[in-house]
Amino acid sequence: MKHFRASDTEWEQGQGYRKRKVFLEGVLPRPVDFLQEVRFRKGATVPMHYHRVQTEIFFVLAPGSITIDGVAVDAEAGDVIVCEPGEVHGMPLVEEDFGFLVMKIDHREDDTVWL
Repeated sequence: MKHFRASDTEWEQGQGYRKRKVFLEGVLPRPVDFLQEVRFRKGATVPMHYHRVQTEIFFVLAPGSITIDGVAVDAEAGDVIVCEPGEVHGMPLVEEDFGFLVMKIDHREDDTVWL
């Protein structure tokens, strides 16, 4: 068993969101590079963006909506959303506080293209 305490990590502020890395590369079997928790506050916006290489797998913790390639995806807690490289995603307006866990495959720090 492996037990990772979220309280052992610090929050980082982003554009319309905050995040914390739950654990880093090498903890899970490949191809997942790392897992992070992301929380969104009501009224925030996350600019549209895409990733050239990485795939993101979102595990929804609370109901919310994300826009992917122009389609609003309304998700409930427990839903899983896979966002492939090149798919443009973001949140024009966060309607209620919510969050998800993000598993990143082929993660690169310089892979995000903000639009």
